[in-house]
Amino acid sequence: MDLPLIVLLAPREPAARRSLAALGGRLSARLGRDVAVAWLDGPPDELDAHVAPAIGRGASRLVVLPLTLGLAGTRDWRLDQAIGVLTERWPGLPIHRGSPPAVDDVARMLGDRARETMRRARPRPLRPVDTAIVLVGAGDANPATNAELARVARLVSEAQRAVDVGYAFLDLTPPSVGEIVARWTRLGARAVVLVPHAVLGGQAQRRLQAAAAAARTSRTSVLVAPPLASHPALVSALVRRYLDALDEDARSVDPALLEAFRGTHAHGGEAVDLPERMAAMLPPRYRDAGIAVSPGPMGAAALELDRDGAVAWDRMWQGFCELALAGGPPHRGTLLEPAPREAVLAEPDRYAAVLRELERGLRMVTGLDVLADGPPGWLGVRCESEEMAIWLMRAIVVENVLARREAAVLYLPASPAFTLSGEIKNVVTAVAKTYHYWLEHARG
Repeated sequence: MDLPLIVLLAPREPAARRSLAALGGRLSARLGRDVAVAWLDGPPDELDAHVAPAIGRGASRLVVLPLTLGLAGTRDWRLDQAIGVLTERWPGLPIHRGSPPAVDDVARMLGDRARETMRRARPRPLRPVDTAIVLVGAGDANPATNAELARVARLVSEAQRAVDVGYAFLDLTPPSVGEIVARWTRLGARAVVLVPHAVLGGQAQRRLQAAAAAARTSRTSVLVAPPLASHPALVSALVRRYLDALDEDARSVDPALLEAFRGTHAHGGEAVDLPERMAAMLPPRYRDAGIAVSPGPMGAAALELDRDGAVAWDRMWQGFCELALAGGPPHRGTLLEPAPREAVLAEPDRYAAVLRELERGLRMVTGLDVLADGPPGWLGVRCESEEMAIWLMRAIVVENVLARREAAVLYLPASPAFTLSGEIKNVVTAVAKTYHYWLEHARG
């Protein structure tokens, strides 16, 4: 049995050890896998002590996930060192190197923290028009690392549709918290919300609180948002990185195809010749059919009903599926996930109805066997091979729909809260277009 152990490594912050352990527990509960937590820059014997018990319980591989928010695309020597320690201690054990949480995910969570803090302000919620949002980083001797905080601030501004989002540093480089609060006060802000650009709290959070207290004036209130460790979406962001780290096992996947599925802008890349590359990836029978391929998203396909009023899943995507790579937007909003066990048990009739419709739709668009008796919150699809299950899982996760697999069975999320025109349609759509593209291109 394949039993991955997730090793969650955070920069040393001893005062936040309990927060790190709680995050590890949430990730373990979500994935149903052991999670060991340790400091990224801790001593080798401490890392060994956290990992060894799970190895003793039969862990067959390690997936190492760093909890850092540094400069995107740079190699972290601390992570290299930690992986070196693990490799030396267990030389025959496969180790998968994960990436930090994606910057887009981080930006959305930081924006959430700002809004939450504004809503909870006393005696009344803060108005956006009167409030400045400022991201606060630790400060670094490397100017490129400091510039990354300015980039994240812009992403937060775009995601939250805020007029502007500023940034400040606790150490080494300006502007300081006091300077940025004074600047926004001169510009007329009645309140400033300081959002730590950090996963864990601890001593850094206390220093930020002290800086906020020193910067308050009779004209401007200064509030401090909590760090990201307890944000519900952080676990989902780590799940995505866990799946990414395991992707290297799926050697049959075309890297160019995966890049196109992910979107070149996901990692800050330029969309160079994207339409041409997408056209080259289309199945041969479509390449010369005069079909214009655009990197822009198509509108969502409308529900089509049969004579009995049921959704005709097999008739909805004739032209839609032909451009499966470029067509149709992914699930919008947060990652579409399975319902907790308690929610399934609380509404058994509604959950059974959702399973029936998902099963009907998935059978119609794939012709594959559907397993409705899976774990609560999951519906299984029996793929033709393990290779196919791996490919579909990766492609569906890119559609913002969580998927997992066991051998050749692909599991998709289900919930009694799913609606026909919402989540049910999004799951079936994601499977329809990725399965179509598997048949027409990837498998060949």
